[in-house]
Formats: sequence, structure tokens, C-alpha cells
Amino acid sequence: MIVLPLTAVVLAHVLCLITSVTDIRKNRISNKLLLVFVTLGIILNIAQFIFKTHIIWNIYFFNLTLVIIFSLLLYILHIWAAGDSKLLIAMGLLIPANYCIINNKVIPWCVIVVAFSFGISFIYLIFESICLFIRDKSSFSLSNVKKNIKTFFISFLRNIVYISLVLKLENYFAREWFENHAIAMIGINISVILLVSSIKVLKKWISVVIALEISVVFSFFSGEWFFSISRLKYYILLIIVMLIRVMVSEYNYMSIPTSEVKKGMILSSLTTVFMTKSRIKNLPGISREDMRSRLTEEEAVAVVKWGNSKGGLKEVQIVRKIPYAIFIFIGLIIYSIIWGIFN
Repeated sequence: MIVLPLTAVVLAHVLCLITSVTDIRKNRISNKLLLVFVTLGIILNIAQFIFKTHIIWNIYFFNLTLVIIFSLLLYILHIWAAGDSKLLIAMGLLIPANYCIINNKVIPWCVIVVAFSFGISFIYLIFESICLFIRDKSSFSLSNVKKNIKTFFISFLRNIVYISLVLKLENYFAREWFENHAIAMIGINISVILLVSSIKVLKKWISVVIALEISVVFSFFSGEWFFSISRLKYYILLIIVMLIRVMVSEYNYMSIPTSEVKKGMILSSLTTVFMTKSRIKNLPGISREDMRSRLTEEEAVAVVKWGNSKGGLKEVQIVRKIPYAIFIFIGLIIYSIIWGIFN
């Protein structure tokens, strides 16, 4: 009975469409909406089990487990918000097992979808930054880029340590699997590059030294060292990603009237420094400029109150929010097209 798995796939796309709209318009993903679609997913799975629709349950539960782990990891590392993680888990419940198979090969669809969403969001940031540069050339400082060449080079070497270690582990423990799943390999490694460039704990030298020691020890064990032709493309890709991040970071903020500050926004660290001397209650601490620093309702009200006080500012800087649900949706659409072509 093909109707049930097809219905589940359609519902997954509908869920992504609705959450994309609410994320763009209201800067939120409704928990009630997610609960409705999770319930529908459970009902469809029960129906498929009862009617024996040839679902390969071990593949389904393997991918569902991977989705949950991957979603929680991205949330714990503050790469994206809780709503985005819950959206991916809801998709995992809906999408049937046959959607995890492309050309008779098992594919971790969630990794591919997230990799596509990362890539599309990155392209969006590039074009948005170009538009902002054309509109306001004075905000981009080439001299700042030149001053940071040393920092850039050090960051590149640091990231090389992590990327090289990951590639060695992949080649040693899962070479045959990756050779048979070239699309998945590219998607996973692009995600790794983007994550390595984003996770702050990996920027600490103690983390780099530990990773380097593990990598060197593993090189003696496996005979694989840091440089090879197969890894060169990823090193080049890393340089491109880092250069684009430098450009995009120039437009990472936007100024808004303090009276318009709302729950869920992330203030710049510079803005929160000005608040440290205020006696107004519930003001946020120094911003980390990631998901950990999203304003609560009480904090947003306190910031507005601070803006009207004697020592407050009429305008504040916020970190530009990306409505990520739309990129997850686009990633799912691209994966669906690829699945349709090869099946």
C-alpha cells in the first residue's frame, strides 16, 4: 500500500512549508503544530505496520535514531534553535524507510538534508551580504580583513587539524561505505567543515592540541598523514568557507530601535556591555551572540525599559536572525528531487 508512505512524505513537506512561513513571519515554530504532525506520523506508522506496507523497520528506526541524535547535537552545540531541532525530529517520524534508500543504497537522509540546508543558508548569506555591500559600502572594511590575515591563517591551520582527523577516521573505519555512498560522503564532510568553523569550544588551544595528538598517534597506527590528493579538495573548500565567513561577518548585525526589542532576539555583545552598569532588573548578561543568548520575555521587557532610562540607548544592535526552517524545507525538496530521479 503505497498511499500511506506517500501521505507521510507529503505531510513532511507540508509541515516544513507551514513552519517556514511561521518562522519568517513570527520568528517561531509552534510546538502545538509539531505535536499535531508527530501524532499523525505515529498514526501513519501504526497503520503501515498493521497493513504490512513492506516497510524495512530496521532502516526506519536507524534513521530515526540518527535524526534524534543529530538534532540534539546541533541544539546542544548551539548551532540552531530548539524549534529547528524539534522540526527535524518531527520530519524523522514522518519520513518512511523507503525514503532512506537511493539506488538500492541506505542513505542517512537527515545528514544530507541538513548539509543542503547549511549550503543554501550559506549561499543566502553571501548574496545578502553582497546586497548590503552595494547598499552601504562604508560598512565593509577591507583593512579589517588585511589586519586579520594572521588570525585567518592560524584559524585555517587549527581547522585543518580537525578536518584531517575526521577524514582519517572516515577512511579507516568506513572506507567501503563512503566509497559506495559518494553523495552522503560529500554532504557529511561539508557539514563537518561548517560545524568545525562554528563551534567555539573547538577554537580553544587545548582542544586543538588534543585533536592533534590523537591525529598523530592515529597516523602512526594507520599510515595516513595530513596531506593527500583526496583531501586537497576539502582543504580548498575550507579556505573558501572561511573567506566567505569573514565577508559575511561584516554584516552580522543590524540596528533597531530599543523599543522594538522582542523575545527571541539576540543582542550583540557590545550592546550588552552598555547595560552592565544599569540597576534595572532582568537585563541580560554579556551576550555570547548565539542561541544561548536569545532574550526571554522578561529580558526583552527590561531592555525596552532600559532604552527609556537615562543611561539607555535609543538604538541597539542585534544579531541578524536567519529563519532556518525555510532552508530545512529547501534541503528536503532537493533531497526529494534526487530521490525521485534515482528511484
